[in-house]
Amino acid sequence: MRRKVSSLLDEQLFLRVKLEAVRQGKQISEILAEALARHLDDAGVPLGVGSVVEKSRGAIKVSPAQLKAIMEEEDDFLAA
Repeated sequence: MRRKVSSLLDEQLFLRVKLEAVRQGKQISEILAEALARHLDDAGVPLGVGSVVEKSRGAIKVSPAQLKAIMEEEDDFLAA
């Protein structure tokens, strides 16, 4: 699945990306996606598969009514 994102780039960076996209015959989004993936790989950022959040999703069964009651116990939580 692909998601659309929006970002502001420095004009010089955008021009560099645009020129590279033309040089490679690719879309700018492809160049940016490849660069971002390479950066995250180099930084050792995990894919998220098997993460704590993913593993714990749904671990505590709470109905919407119970969740609302819990949240209402917190001062002004729902007013924010």
